[in-house]
Amino acid sequence: MRKETAFLVGFLVLTIGTASLIWMFALPNFKPVSFPHVASGQIEVGPMRHKRALTADEVQTVNTWLDNHKAGWGPLSRTPPSSGDSRVMLKDANGKDALALTLWTGISAADWNDTVFAEAPDGSEVHMETFSEKEFAPLRGLVDRFKFKRSAFP
Repeated sequence: MRKETAFLVGFLVLTIGTASLIWMFALPNFKPVSFPHVASGQIEVGPMRHKRALTADEVQTVNTWLDNHKAGWGPLSRTPPSSGDSRVMLKDANGKDALALTLWTGISAADWNDTVFAEAPDGSEVHMETFSEKEFAPLRGLVDRFKFKRSAFP
């Protein structure tokens, strides 16, 4: 085999091998996220973390919203500024923790408006996505049922 041919084969093996390795680690992040069907939940809102149980209609709203938003979720890529404006802890039909949603409605950090973090109960998977106001509206409705003093933007 000539030197040029050996060099070309080596170059192809190196570039294709490197690309394959990168895609092997990146590809799982491009799959749609599968959310569990939830049966109940609790929401905490505001700086004082006022709590209440979600109604059956609210749980159905969350299930519908999750079913319609399975794509576009990325892995956690940057550290959030706080613990969010609201946290929704969801349980499955067996009463086990199924999913935790952390919502940023723009109350505490304007650059995180309409952002949702979906976290597995054990913290092994955290996905983040920022939505348009229209897509985020059903979740904002859950948060806006609480009356609490909202701070002005800095």
